[in-house]
Amino acid sequence: MPRSSRCAAARKSADLRVPRASDEWRSLYRRRSSVEREFGRLKHHYGLAMLGVRGIERVRLHADLTIMGRLALELVKARAIPDAA
Repeated sequence: MPRSSRCAAARKSADLRVPRASDEWRSLYRRRSSVEREFGRLKHHYGLAMLGVRGIERVRLHADLTIMGRLALELVKARAIPDAA
């Protein structure tokens, strides 16, 4: 990419920034915090920090299987709660 178009892209993305004092920024930051918290759990509790596999395809497979297992456990927990209806 030529330098001039990179500068134009940088200026365009700078125009899309949300002011920090706004309610929208607070909302976005709260969501980011929850995502980072979940990434930390995945790394620490599910072994995604230090992988024993090499190559991006194997890393993706390992991460996908780990996340699918986590979602399956959450689904089992959710189904075990009786409906209040």
